Amino acid sequence: MKFAILGYGRMGKEVERQAQRRGHEISAIFDIQDNFSSNADLNGAQVIISFVLAEAVLDNMTAAAQLGVPIVEGTTGWYDQLDQLKLIKNLSIIYSPNFSIGVYQFTKLVEYAAKLMGSLSEYDCYLHEFHHTGKADSPSGTAKKLANVLLQNLPNKEKALFDASHGVIDPKALHVTSTRVGRVPGTHEIGFDSPADEIVLKHIAHGREGLADGAVQAAEWIVGKSGIFTMDDFMRDLL
Repeated sequence: MKFAILGYGRMGKEVERQAQRRGHEISAIFDIQDNFSSNADLNGAQVIISFVLAEAVLDNMTAAAQLGVPIVEGTTGWYDQLDQLKLIKNLSIIYSPNFSIGVYQFTKLVEYAAKLMGSLSEYDCYLHEFHHTGKADSPSGTAKKLANVLLQNLPNKEKALFDASHGVIDPKALHVTSTRVGRVPGTHEIGFDSPADEIVLKHIAHGREGLADGAVQAAEWIVGKSGIFTMDDFMRDLL
């Protein structure tokens, strides 16, 4: 297949490597300051994989829809505009804060753990994530997704606190914290703590390979489909 890559930073370069490893051709590459407006710009690409700045996402989606090319959107920080997607005609998109198949399965484990632990009032839950100092958003999109999963399944948690706790924390708040340090690709940790013990679930990314490979597999999957999709749709077919 022919792929176009939007955003040629570290993620874009890793997407290129993973796509070529799986036998695909990269027909066009656009850096974050570039844009496209015609199929000639895409050089015959059948699908676009995007890791760009949040402010460019909707314009790129609109352009892709007008050209009839599906887009895999891995950018985070734009989800407050999700309601705009239904206004874009002929849009074919799969979006996710993290396309790693391992992270997806980790999220399912977290969901199951929250259901198991939710009725045990002596266990309190926290979420912490680590990323490299170049990451633009904090907390990560994956951390926000995990926080939503926990809030949906822990009856004693009603809201997430994404900032430092100034004073005694509200016991009904799920504390979600972040560390930005060095070159850490991405680590997400969920803990259930009690006076007797602590249970910890952790996903550690060794690099960007898993995220990029998942995005490439999602690109293979979405070609020929129409509509707005998430990782749930893709993984349902994969599994």
